[in-house]
Amino acid sequence: MKARAIIEYILAALIVLILGALSGWYFFLRTQTQSTQAQSAARGYETEIPSASGVESTASVPETESAPQKQTPQASMPAPGEGFLSRMWNALMGRGTGVSEPAGSVSFGEAASFSNAALQIQTAPAQARPQQLWQVQNKPVAGMAFVQIGGNTRLRYVERSSGHVFDADPETGSIVRLTNTLMPKIYEAIITENHIIVRSLDAGDAITTFVGSIATSTQEDGATSTMRALAGVQLAKNIMYVSADPRSTALFYTVKDTDGVLGIRSEWNGTKQKQIFRSALMNWRSTLLQDGRTILAQAPLDSTLTHAYELKGDGSLVRLLDPAPGLTILPRSGGALLWGSSSGGSLGLFVKVNPSASSVQLPIRTIADKCVWAKADSPIAYCGVPQGIVARNFIDEWYRGAAHSSDAIWRVDAGAGSAELVYAPPTGTSIDVENLTLDSKGDYLSFTNAADKSLWLFRLVK
Repeated sequence: MKARAIIEYILAALIVLILGALSGWYFFLRTQTQSTQAQSAARGYETEIPSASGVESTASVPETESAPQKQTPQASMPAPGEGFLSRMWNALMGRGTGVSEPAGSVSFGEAASFSNAALQIQTAPAQARPQQLWQVQNKPVAGMAFVQIGGNTRLRYVERSSGHVFDADPETGSIVRLTNTLMPKIYEAIITENHIIVRSLDAGDAITTFVGSIATSTQEDGATSTMRALAGVQLAKNIMYVSADPRSTALFYTVKDTDGVLGIRSEWNGTKQKQIFRSALMNWRSTLLQDGRTILAQAPLDSTLTHAYELKGDGSLVRLLDPAPGLTILPRSGGALLWGSSSGGSLGLFVKVNPSASSVQLPIRTIADKCVWAKADSPIAYCGVPQGIVARNFIDEWYRGAAHSSDAIWRVDAGAGSAELVYAPPTGTSIDVENLTLDSKGDYLSFTNAADKSLWLFRLVK
């Protein structure tokens, strides 16, 4: 009898433990589901809810996102070998890398409160500045640029999955969704003060280019704005490369022709077209500068000599510099030029302070496509520089998305031909810098991580 009683007690204890474990797992899944829904809703995804008539309708969540009172630092990508249980344990223990997570996200264990009637997310307004390196959006973005609204700097970006346009405040961490026009699968976005150019593929795999605009308005701190449509026009299909004139609303783009490509200049809506360039070579990339110059460069190829030119108004080409293997360039108004070479995985970065000066090699190894010029008159640039050795055919594989680097941020003084380290991400945070951009005041750098297209912001002034 004594043995039987012991067995019964053991069985009862096991049953209690099993029920407790199942209950804990249920609440864990429920919390995680709410957290995921909160993140998706905060990012502007629409949620279907039953209408009064019983027909499915679409209700948009409020367009304002703000950072929670508590931010759990986390890396953009897990460290190699770090599994789900390890990441969950780190979240529970508050371990991280000192990197701010995206505004509007809900950390593990925190749940958003929903109103079933209005489907409103209740999050506390941003209380403090984001950390110096801030992951603005952990989902893919198609493009971004800094804009000025009422004298305040905002980081405007386009979400890749939906085409929705957002503004992020670098000082408060709040994010406001501006548009409600759904445009899925946006692969590239170019943002100017007046227009937003979004590029995608249609059902027949033709390249589409849409140029639209949204109204801008001064916005008080903590206020929300009404979401608006992104209205505009579709340009011709299969535009290969497009760039916007920073001085006006004009565009320059290349389109396929029977014998190669044509270079066309037009107004933002495609009117007043004028052909000013023709080439049998296909892969040209253009840059329109503030001083009115148009720069053309061939798409770089590792260990292969490629060229760069200035395109004159009459269609003639003037060589910008001697051809170089795997040539990448970053021109600037006034004639300064950063250019990089790539041969067999060996990278070099050079600078010319003016068209008549000789090229000087800088003490960092990267490509010009990982750099941006400062807006001020001083010859300063910022670059993402790979830490460690890159792949043998790095530049080819990097453009295909088959290879990535882990970059630090360096400041280049073109006049002195020198470079100094500005920031190295903490251990466990690997960022492959691309699409680097700088605000007009020189306070913030923004870039995407080529590995996952997430959006980041780095504050230069602490």
